[in-house]
Amino acid sequence: MNTNTARIEGTYGGERVPRLVLVFAAWQLVMHLWQCVQSGDPRLWPPHMVAYVQDLLLLGMLLVAARVARRFVPHRLRAAGEVFSVAILVIAGALLAIYPQMLREYLAFPVNIFAGGNGSARVLLTEYLGLSRLWPGAVALVIAAAAIIAPVRLPAWRRMCFVFWGIVVVLGLITLPRSPNPFFRSLREEVVGLFVRGDRAVPSLSRPPRRMNAVPAAARFPHEPGKPMTADHVFLIVLEGVTAADFEKEFLNPQSKFIARVRDRSVYFRRYYATNLDSYTSLIAMLTTVQVPYRAYADVGFYDAVNQTSNLTRSLRDLEFFTLFVSTCEHHPFVPTRDDWDRVLTRGDLPSQVGWVSTGSSRMEEATEDRAALSTIVDAAAAHPKTFILHEMIYGHSTEWRAKTGQTQLAYYDDYMIDLLDRLEAKGLSQRSLFVIVSDHGERAKASVAENYRVPLLVVGSHLPPASDAEFRSHLDLQNIVASFLSNTDLPPPRTETYVVGSTERWVYGNIQADGDYLFIDDQTGAVMSARGGLDAPSLRETFQSSLNDFGALYGQ
Repeated sequence: MNTNTARIEGTYGGERVPRLVLVFAAWQLVMHLWQCVQSGDPRLWPPHMVAYVQDLLLLGMLLVAARVARRFVPHRLRAAGEVFSVAILVIAGALLAIYPQMLREYLAFPVNIFAGGNGSARVLLTEYLGLSRLWPGAVALVIAAAAIIAPVRLPAWRRMCFVFWGIVVVLGLITLPRSPNPFFRSLREEVVGLFVRGDRAVPSLSRPPRRMNAVPAAARFPHEPGKPMTADHVFLIVLEGVTAADFEKEFLNPQSKFIARVRDRSVYFRRYYATNLDSYTSLIAMLTTVQVPYRAYADVGFYDAVNQTSNLTRSLRDLEFFTLFVSTCEHHPFVPTRDDWDRVLTRGDLPSQVGWVSTGSSRMEEATEDRAALSTIVDAAAAHPKTFILHEMIYGHSTEWRAKTGQTQLAYYDDYMIDLLDRLEAKGLSQRSLFVIVSDHGERAKASVAENYRVPLLVVGSHLPPASDAEFRSHLDLQNIVASFLSNTDLPPPRTETYVVGSTERWVYGNIQADGDYLFIDDQTGAVMSARGGLDAPSLRETFQSSLNDFGALYGQ
């Protein structure tokens, strides 16, 4: 062995890898404990501690892999191999350090982190976490550099503690079936998928052609100019992630204070479906009557131009409505039809945050509760003769809300609607108001469950007779539904089918038919995830690819 090889091996081989494992293990423990203490929720201790044990298992696996490689790699390649082992361990340690702050949200919405792409990773780092929240990974890199260059030798018991690592392996393997650790959970899903996903039924979708011309106009708001409207103020209240089944069970019941007040002037749509399982693309579909056939946050550039087409916001503004988009987030980069709102209100525009519940588990979830915006919403309605206000609810995005308030999501929405109604009545505005209460989507983790796409739509107005609509409709009908209630005209014709798209975390597309048949396909594997009836997978893939191509030609990048 020459002198240079011996020197490099001495630098990286003997002490550096186990020292890195030791410092990363210590830093991970600090991060998990800090998150447990900061949350103040004792229910988070068990999952954090189990996740930490599995962090140790992963670090131990990397240590063993480095030792095995060192033993069997030829001497001439050993130096390069050791450098590679250190690099892999440093990257793994930095990534591990970031996730404890997101563990609460991951437990509520477990996803396969390996199913994302470059676009979703970029959104996660820049929009969801933000650079300021990457500091645990930066600290991990600093302590890794110190561990690499430090001349301190590890005592023998630290380098070879078989009892300790034996306990880690046993506990790690026992807890794997219900792992809270995003790395192991996602790896398990990948491995299981290899054996249970079945044969590829269709090829993967192809990227559509680029848009060649200016963005065309979509379906316009169907209102006859000059015809009087039934309401002066339209409130589009978008609930977060509520299925119709839960809404009907918890909200449409005698215990609901709001329903008790409006039951004799409300219309409920029982077969109304979301088009997407992400909020942003769902909102775009509601406002533009155009479905985005993409995962919302995988690459926004593929579909951002659709926000420039004709939409409900622009149509009402053309009819002299003051338009206001409300979200109590501190940072909201995904506002639909952004250029057509007279005003976009975020947390910085609230009159006060004192006395309201606020959270900050991530950059996009850093917000104050929805009711804090009610005074501003009602003041805006009072200040303008006609208003269109969309409030994208924040309560429901994060489990941190429920932990802090102790309320169920729908109980909170009931209080919100009662508060809004009371404030409008106090200013004499309620009789000329139309309330459109709808959920953006169902549970994001259940992309292949047809019933998960059925979401509530409740329309309330003083001029409406109580009714229940059982026709098959979707977000693509919302603009026409609003127009029909404002113009006192017929509702749009029912649909025979609707195409749906899963969430960013998994590229799933499907078709749900009015007779109850459905078919869902995982684009990554080409396998049928679930099906009912006689729908054909190749035909669905061909039709969806055609719609993807048409969308790309009109609105694509």
